[in-house]
Amino acid sequence: MPMYLVEHQHTDATCPAQTPENAKMMESLVLSTERQRQCGVKLVEDCKVKGEHRLLILLDASDRGNVEKYAEPFKMVGPTEVRDLTTCSEFLQNVLSGEVKGCR
Repeated sequence: MPMYLVEHQHTDATCPAQTPENAKMMESLVLSTERQRQCGVKLVEDCKVKGEHRLLILLDASDRGNVEKYAEPFKMVGPTEVRDLTTCSEFLQNVLSGEVKGCR
């Protein structure tokens, strides 16, 4: 299944974790298995960069559109990007087979 990375950043002023109520809402947006099911994604890992207003969320999904749907609410409080991922082993196999040259 394809993997994707959601990268999100926001400011102190727009931080959704300023109050317990907002933190609860954020928890449901990021971690809720029901929301993941509704968006058609599976959370692999979620990370918050210590000391920064930055989240990195690794997802499995059959379609990039599902990940875009999952990431949409994050865009309300700051820049959010969805990146297509591959494993290092898959990438190296493509290089060794001649399908790709270099990292692009």
